[in-house]
Amino acid sequence: MITLERLRRTGGEPLALMHNHLRADLVPLEPDQLERRGLYELLREAGVALASATQSIGARRATATEAELLDEPRGAPLLTMRRTTFDDRGLVVEFGDHLYRASRYSFEVDLTGR
Repeated sequence: MITLERLRRTGGEPLALMHNHLRADLVPLEPDQLERRGLYELLREAGVALASATQSIGARRATATEAELLDEPRGAPLLTMRRTTFDDRGLVVEFGDHLYRASRYSFEVDLTGR
C-alpha cells in the first residue's frame, strides 16, 4: 500500500489537503512527478484503466493542524470528500480522503425533471 499526503496549491495559495491510498503494484510514484502532474494522469499513463468511483461529499470544521496547512482559522468550515476508485475489472485502485477550503470552492449541479 502506498499512502500519499499532498497539499494542493494554486497561485501559492493552499486549496486542498489530500490523503490517497493506492495499491503498491500499480505504478512507481516519485514526489517530483506529483508536483507537476495529477495522480490520475500518472495512473492512466501507466496503463491503469480507471472505470468508476463512488464518492461522498460532506463538511466539518478544521482541526488546528488542518487550519494551519490550509491557511484558515481553526474551526473554519471544510468540504470533505471520500472517494473509492475502481479499474475496468472492478478492483479498487485508490481510496481518497480529501479536505477542501470551503471559502475557495463552490459546486454547480444541473437538475432536470422527468
